[in-house]
Amino acid sequence: MRLSLRKPPEDTWEVQTYLWLENISDEHLMLHLKSGDLRLDKGRRYRFRPDILEDPHIQALLDARKLAIREA
Repeated sequence: MRLSLRKPPEDTWEVQTYLWLENISDEHLMLHLKSGDLRLDKGRRYRFRPDILEDPHIQALLDARKLAIREA
C-alpha cells in the first residue's frame, strides 16, 4: 500500500486568506499575540491571518503608525 505525502488542498492557505504586517518604525517591536510573543525587527514583515487585525495590541501599533498592512 502506498501512502501519499501530499497535503490536502484544504490545509494550505489561499493567497487571499493572509496579509503581511510590516514594521515601519525605527525600532524592533514585540508583538504580544494569543499564541505568544513575536519579535518583529524594524523593516521586516510577517504573514498573518486577517483576524490578527481584531487584536487590540495590533490595532494600537497600526494607529501609532508603527505597523503597516501589506497585501500578498
